[in-house]
Amino acid sequence: MLAVGFVVVSLLIWEGPAVAFGVGISAAWAASAVSVAWMLWARARSTEAFWWAFGGGTALRALVLAALFFWGWKRAGVSMEALLLSYVFTLLAMLLTLEYRYLRLR
Repeated sequence: MLAVGFVVVSLLIWEGPAVAFGVGISAAWAASAVSVAWMLWARARSTEAFWWAFGGGTALRALVLAALFFWGWKRAGVSMEALLLSYVFTLLAMLLTLEYRYLRLR
């Protein structure tokens, strides 16, 4: 819900590359949060469920990347560089923080 709110606010108050930047960050945050929650849920079930959730989270992140690409493609005023780079670098930051924090081996 926070990611959707951030996208709406960025569309209302920013223009140009800043909108793409806000959408990319929000999409990465949402995809990472859903993926980590799914893996935490699956880890409590079984090892096999965890690996299915891991693969599903990876597929989710790739699907969001493709959706961002098609959303920004041929859309006037959207900077594809800002959109995709903000998604990728925020995704890396989320991987390093969320997954390391909540999914490290014990």
